[in-house]
Amino acid sequence: MINLPSKLNLWRQSFEERFEAIQNTLYSEDHSLHQACRYALAGQGKRIRPLFAMAAAEACSGRPEDALSLAVAAEMIHTYSLVHDDLPCMDDDDMRRGRATTHVIFDETTALLAGDALLSDAFLVVANDRELSAEIRANAVAQLAMAAGGRGMVKGQALDMYWTGRNDFTRADLDSIHLNKTGALIAASCSLGGLAAGATSTQVQTLEAFGRGIGLVFQIIDDLLDTAEGTGKSLGKDANLGKLTYLSLMTAEAAKNHAARLTDETLALVSSWGSQADALKQLGLSLLERKV
Repeated sequence: MINLPSKLNLWRQSFEERFEAIQNTLYSEDHSLHQACRYALAGQGKRIRPLFAMAAAEACSGRPEDALSLAVAAEMIHTYSLVHDDLPCMDDDDMRRGRATTHVIFDETTALLAGDALLSDAFLVVANDRELSAEIRANAVAQLAMAAGGRGMVKGQALDMYWTGRNDFTRADLDSIHLNKTGALIAASCSLGGLAAGATSTQVQTLEAFGRGIGLVFQIIDDLLDTAEGTGKSLGKDANLGKLTYLSLMTAEAAKNHAARLTDETLALVSSWGSQADALKQLGLSLLERKV
């Protein structure tokens, strides 16, 4: 059994160093837009997407560090989505990652533009990584665009807004929201790691399916944590807004059991990959135990 916490700490350190270097290049000017971008990115998130990208690279017999720039791009897109999600026209939240949200510190217009910059610049990060082949970069751009756009994360956000406050939903409606809003970018992060490692198309497809399953597990646990103290987010935010969550359809105990079953099904996708996939599997399993 690998020492996952130790390995993840090393990966986080490598990621944060690359993350900071890229921010110093992109957002070095002293005006509100760049300040807002750096503020949004400085929130110490869980780095779930970067870690899955690096674990996926290792699972495909590659070097985790080869996926660093792609991991940074995924985290930038994730952060943009949080900045926009918190805006008054969306979920209107004043707390994220234990701090005031970007539009509270700056203003709504600056936060909107900062999110736009983070999304656009993420693709620049991919394009500028000359250590990756042109083919890998092109495929990575396509993966990220599909995950972030109108058939991925943005679609999920639109569905989330549509179903807020409604009662005529089904389980399929709930899954559709989160397979897109949460699962799409986690799935892309996994497939990006595979691409960086030179994985086969079959491996990349398996990683994408793995990420979609893990994305649903992540969201189920997120819904459970919405009622918990100390998560760095506004307590009970989703319930207060009338969001469609897994607790709208099942008890907390049933949701935990569903997450555990889904985790088992997802881990089975890479059960034959050997010891190089141990970190990927343990990282997926760790989501069941997260507290923030």
